[in-house]
Amino acid sequence: MRSVLILLLATPWWPHGDAAIPDYAAHILKHMRPQASASVQRKAALEVIARTIGAEQAAPFRVQIDSSLERNTFHIFKDEAAANPAVVQIVASSGVAATKAFYHYLKRYCHCLVAWEGSQLRLPVPLPAVNETVTAPSAFVYYQNVCTWSYSFTWWRWTQWRTHIDWMALQGITLSLAPFQEDVWIDLYLEYNLTAPQIENHLSGPGFFAWQRMGNIRGWGGPLMESFAQFGRTLQQRMVHEMRRLGMMVALPAFAGHLPVPFRALYPNTKFANVSVWNGFPPQYASPLFLDPTEPLFGELGSRFLARMIERYGSDHVYFADPFNEIDPVSSGGKYLTSVASSIYDAMAEVDPLAVWLLQGWMFVKNPFWSDRAIRAFLTAVPTGRMLVLDLQSEQFPQYGRTESYAGQPFIWCMLSNFGGTLGMLGTVERVYRGIGSTRGNATYTMLGVGITPEGINQNYGLYEYALEMGWYDDRQDPEQMDPERWFRRYARARYGTGGESQAQEAWDIFRTTVYSYAGQVRMHGKYTFNRRPSTKINPWVWYNVTAFNEGVQRLLSFAEESYCNALCRYDVVDVTRQLAQNVADALYLTLMDNYRRKNIERFGLHANQFLELLADLDRLLASEQHFLLGPWLTAAREFGETPLQRQKYEYNARIQITLWGPQGQIVDYANKQWAGMVQDFFVPRWRVFLTELGIALAANGTASDSRIRDKVFRNVELPFTTDDKRYATVASGEDPVRLARSLYNKWSSIAGGLSEVPVTPPAPPARLLKPVKRRNRISVLG
Repeated sequence: MRSVLILLLATPWWPHGDAAIPDYAAHILKHMRPQASASVQRKAALEVIARTIGAEQAAPFRVQIDSSLERNTFHIFKDEAAANPAVVQIVASSGVAATKAFYHYLKRYCHCLVAWEGSQLRLPVPLPAVNETVTAPSAFVYYQNVCTWSYSFTWWRWTQWRTHIDWMALQGITLSLAPFQEDVWIDLYLEYNLTAPQIENHLSGPGFFAWQRMGNIRGWGGPLMESFAQFGRTLQQRMVHEMRRLGMMVALPAFAGHLPVPFRALYPNTKFANVSVWNGFPPQYASPLFLDPTEPLFGELGSRFLARMIERYGSDHVYFADPFNEIDPVSSGGKYLTSVASSIYDAMAEVDPLAVWLLQGWMFVKNPFWSDRAIRAFLTAVPTGRMLVLDLQSEQFPQYGRTESYAGQPFIWCMLSNFGGTLGMLGTVERVYRGIGSTRGNATYTMLGVGITPEGINQNYGLYEYALEMGWYDDRQDPEQMDPERWFRRYARARYGTGGESQAQEAWDIFRTTVYSYAGQVRMHGKYTFNRRPSTKINPWVWYNVTAFNEGVQRLLSFAEESYCNALCRYDVVDVTRQLAQNVADALYLTLMDNYRRKNIERFGLHANQFLELLADLDRLLASEQHFLLGPWLTAAREFGETPLQRQKYEYNARIQITLWGPQGQIVDYANKQWAGMVQDFFVPRWRVFLTELGIALAANGTASDSRIRDKVFRNVELPFTTDDKRYATVASGEDPVRLARSLYNKWSSIAGGLSEVPVTPPAPPARLLKPVKRRNRISVLG
């Protein structure tokens, strides 16, 4: 019997009907299927193709949807000897499988690319022949983190989402989120006798929706404007409609137990818990109440909320709820944790008997509260197969092994990689390649798919496309297809679209084996020295050979100067040179601190001026590329306002999220961005204050106070920036980014040779990661 079970678990597909589906997958795979008709999906797929390459070039492509095919299967065929040799025929199991087939052909056969930063779509003439069938080894290819909606999507309108949904379809993403819910809560809170001011005090501003929804904070950045609530409702309705037309599935929010504080007074005989304070937020913004799951009100509220969500947005039978994201339950008892999980699920099942609970597994990561016993009590409270867990950072801190494959619940292997939307280059290609492959091939794991879950997008694009392709192609059957070295060489060719790309491919070989080769146990993050709050105690480190990385920059620059450098090439030139500059800043900082400790005033002054000069050069470089500007972020926020007060409120949300985050600097710099304008008016002034204070201390033969500097920076730079109304450029400066990058490279790579070397050994992990300690006020890991 055990050998039969292992065989089923090891087989990713079950072509002989539902009877052969393993128990852990049966519920999900039976009910989570595209609902749109074949004709609707076909039309939606053809529209994506036409929007991608234009109606004229799209004319040869034919699409047929055959739902009898195995899930996530496509066949693409073009025969030059056929009666109509120009036709490219796609037969696919769904609309999204058809768009994936089209992109597969674009990238693998036509050497084209569609990315967040733009596209390279120079199709060959005539179109090449093809005859290929692909069946993905994943039931689901997943995309989004609940935080992505706040760090990247906050100010997006339909035009941006239209393009992004097309990108999702081309990548073959089959499952994602539709998290907007404030419109439903406003209606429901009014029915439960909350007043308008009480609701306003609870709902956050748009920049902080994600954490208010998860019960971390309340009211911060608010009040929520009625016009924005209506905008969010209309936008989400349009989004889910388009995604479902393509055969994608959408997870809607469910009730996780968090409620506004006034509920305690309205229901004095009902049990509520005070949630642990998150990241030191002050009382007026601290976590809301948590309704005891044993109370009848829990099921009543949960069912009413979900029924309203389904009525407004439809349903694919999958709902997400994260009751304990970076906040600990009031009890670690198994009975209590079982009651929480069963109450959340029962409220879903009451409304939708086919409900599947999508859970972010982040709450188990590096949190000693969640013992093996506590995890099992929580997970087994839900029937096996009615919970689908996102193993949120599998590339670095996978939990599926520790949790015995989530106590038998199916899970999706996810690459998180980015925190806060910061822009530093980082990643771990080999871990993605080997982690997905080994987990997929292990019969003891209940893995059903692959996903990407970045907190913020628009950085390190190649890694995300690589991880998504690992969801579609089986590295065991065709190891060369996803071999990292081969993949990134093909990626460079498709990204730049030219025949003389050898230097570009060599550059990407270097990036893959340096900055994208992290293998440590300290959490990766895009923070470096110059975009952190200044202090004498910063410990810069890198995990790669900086000299080798610089050689990669040199080769990409040479390629850009000698070949046709398209928009994606220019973006990359700015990005890698930005990375070089932040590495130089790290070395300059270490040299400055050595000057300071040795009381060498002359050398300190020289290097202090160089530090500020480097940042000025960087700001100018960033200003030359559209995607590295502060202006679009602030302008997009301000444009949501209908009155001067509303415009000010939205801009404040946008400014404080990327700087202080919280009112007194809770999670300061967590989501900051290396953008032109922000470097000049936020990072440079902070460092000028710091360097001036250290210079004064040296002149007086004294010691600078970090706490005094921090207070001065907070009062004189950080707080004023969050309420400033300065306008920033929304279009690039017009200067040649390749020329600027070459100038910065030549100038600063030579200077860097005489600076302190940045260590490649990371600092020791915080004590809380080495020794389990009971925490009530958990420090943020996710943000």
